[in-house]
Amino acid sequence: MMRSIASTAGAALYKRALDGGDSPDDPKPVSGWVILVFLANFLVFLPVVIYLSYTLGQLFPALAIIENTDPPAYEPLALSDDAADGNTPSSTDAGKPISSSLRALNHLLYSVGGWRSSLRGLGAFLALSFAITFVAGIFAAVPFVPSFVGTLLASLALVQLSAAWVHIAISPPNPAYFWRRLPPFRKTLEATWLPTVASWAAVTVAGYLPTLTAWLVDLPLYDPSKPNDLPEYNRHASWKALLVLLVTLSAWALFIVPAEVLLIRVQASLLPPDEDTIVPFDRTYDGTLEPAVVGKGYVSARDALRTFPRASWVRIYVLHAKIFGAVLVAYGVMMAVVIPQILLLKL
Repeated sequence: MMRSIASTAGAALYKRALDGGDSPDDPKPVSGWVILVFLANFLVFLPVVIYLSYTLGQLFPALAIIENTDPPAYEPLALSDDAADGNTPSSTDAGKPISSSLRALNHLLYSVGGWRSSLRGLGAFLALSFAITFVAGIFAAVPFVPSFVGTLLASLALVQLSAAWVHIAISPPNPAYFWRRLPPFRKTLEATWLPTVASWAAVTVAGYLPTLTAWLVDLPLYDPSKPNDLPEYNRHASWKALLVLLVTLSAWALFIVPAEVLLIRVQASLLPPDEDTIVPFDRTYDGTLEPAVVGKGYVSARDALRTFPRASWVRIYVLHAKIFGAVLVAYGVMMAVVIPQILLLKL
């Protein structure tokens, strides 16, 4: 949400700079310097935005969710020549899991594939995002099918691709293309339909609650479709905005994070037995997972949550708090760079 607001606000500021004036009756030609500065900022900040939104926002939580809290009885081997100097992070360091530290997670990814490892699975993730949007649009085009229902149907139709992304994120580098790593559809749907519905419900509820809260307390909202129309606030806006923020954070903590843990842990249980993971992972789920030769071959939703200890819940929430802080600082720095540029261009 914060990334969306920041990017939309930045786009609005740039639009005003490109227009060269606030009045449409007094247009000014666009300066070449404005375009050059815009392109320079885009090239500089794009890798940062990708790292924040994908590496921190997607990869790190996935690794943390499957990591076993108990330290392993072995030292993981470096999978990259660049990490052969002995700096590979281990959960045995100070007795803490790797995912308890952003720095350790960065070192881990670098050790298994260099800097490119921070983008592992990005192609599959983009394909999944595009496919869900496309398929959801098809379902939503059916009369009397709301858009949020279309999103649910699309998510269920693409459970294979979603599970494949998790497998790519948590396993060592594999030369196979992501579409060759799709698990069987029927088995994947049987295993993940309930967690997928739970994840969809959590995101839907968490998305509507802040807007509903703002409407109930009569707080004007920013409309991204009208970037030049800023809402007018009165003296009561501060506590109303704080209330909306608290509702947003509470919905994220109570709905989205547990649903994310449930879905990823069930998807990880579908990882083929001949594939390893880059973090310590209890593939038996405390002995509750039966191999495919004698059982279902995946963990149930109930056991996926029951075998996730309290220490892991604490670690997940602490990690998300660290990621949130890092994102705030990074976007604050970017705005501190961009805003003076815009002010100078307006002179």
